[in-house]
Amino acid sequence: MKGRFMMVRRALITAIAGFLILLHVVGLYDTHIRGALFDHPALTNVQSLLSLLIIISLTLVIMAKRMGLVAMWISITALILTQYWAHFGFVDADFTAGRSLLSYLRGFMIPTLITVLFLFPFKVKR
Repeated sequence: MKGRFMMVRRALITAIAGFLILLHVVGLYDTHIRGALFDHPALTNVQSLLSLLIIISLTLVIMAKRMGLVAMWISITALILTQYWAHFGFVDADFTAGRSLLSYLRGFMIPTLITVLFLFPFKVKR
């Protein structure tokens, strides 16, 4: 039973992290398909770099590397901080219009789930 539980847990981590990877790949594709890489504002380029780091870190999480988990949290936190930077008006960004100050924190929900699945081996009764 323990082997089956661990396999299901790994499959869940792979599926959830794979979804986030796909989300960031599509976002990068949509952002950069229309023009050259450096024709975008600095904020867009920084966020694109952070999305690339998120993709790399989630790939490491799928490969069961703890370093990937730390890198995931650092890169996602940095991405959310850039969104707050724009929200408070330090740069001009369209995505801040009509958004609540707390709405950016939802970016932590899926990484929290990945972390719980990754770190806490729930005890399985035999």
